Amino acid sequence: MRAIRMHQFGGPDVLAEEQVPVPTPEPGQLLIEVAYCGICRHDLLTRAGAFPSISLPLTLGHQVSGRVVEMGPAADGFAVGDRVMTMIYTGCGGCPSCQEGNDALCTRTRPQFLGEDRDGGYAQFVAVDARVTVPLPDAVSLPEAAIATCTLGTAYHAIATRGALQSGETVAITGASGGVGVHAVRIARMLGATVVGIVSSEEKARSVEEAGADHVLVSPTRTFARELRSRLGRQVDLVADVVGAPTLRESLHAVRPGGRVVVVGNVEGKEVSIPPAYLILKEVALLGTKSCTTGEMTALLDAVASGKLTAEVTEIVPLAGAREVHEDMEAGRGSGRSILEVAGG
Repeated sequence: MRAIRMHQFGGPDVLAEEQVPVPTPEPGQLLIEVAYCGICRHDLLTRAGAFPSISLPLTLGHQVSGRVVEMGPAADGFAVGDRVMTMIYTGCGGCPSCQEGNDALCTRTRPQFLGEDRDGGYAQFVAVDARVTVPLPDAVSLPEAAIATCTLGTAYHAIATRGALQSGETVAITGASGGVGVHAVRIARMLGATVVGIVSSEEKARSVEEAGADHVLVSPTRTFARELRSRLGRQVDLVADVVGAPTLRESLHAVRPGGRVVVVGNVEGKEVSIPPAYLILKEVALLGTKSCTTGEMTALLDAVASGKLTAEVTEIVPLAGAREVHEDMEAGRGSGRSILEVAGG
């Protein structure tokens, strides 16, 4: 089968197409013909060597939609031909977290990341545990499903579950023009919040406005806390920090006493120093978030099917175009979420 593989860490040029064997589904696994595979900044970090313990060669891709073409022994709950999407993490399957559908927080083993710890979806086929595969409602398209986990799922778990955003509260979202950020804006609006999208340039503001943000703040220097308070007349209840290290200290300044900051991403993979006084004097809750549960994902797909939410794909490119998408993302070109078309449909 065709696959985009990497045999060493480095720039986009390390990605190359080659022929590899079709994987054989193990007990409890499904063989999925990949229809589409999303690309996000985590892929860029993996490719660049931010996680050097990863074994190479590797096929990237943790956001997969497609159809079941073969079932391994004891792979229950699905049939050949089913339209499905994959979760990102696979845990032990038996601990309390996994039993609750939250494999990302498996307590018995280090959860395996699709497209990092095991070969992912930049390929024609991928083998995935049935337990972390989610069936698609008829009204949800395969392109939408290819970004749902990493955008809607990540954003919802961060804002609603970890951040406990309530109707009537105000949330600021950094990196609001990116794939996770735009969908975080939509989810926050669905939850009845006032939404402030923070972006680094004027050209990125339009997509955030179109997503429904009540305010868009352009901050090229990423020093937005003072202007945010001036515009609103107050600090916000919650900050969903999608950018990470470059904005985290400013996010702590932007939130009200007793408020919450949820760290959703860290696009540059860098460390940041936080004085404990930031948290102590304002009683700010600093929270992490990782992924979403299968239950949350099922509910979000139903929301997409009913029209309450939109999973927005901004660009569809052929599998062979993976390297070019990585180049564009590293250069800061484009916004939203790109996907690779493999089998299509």
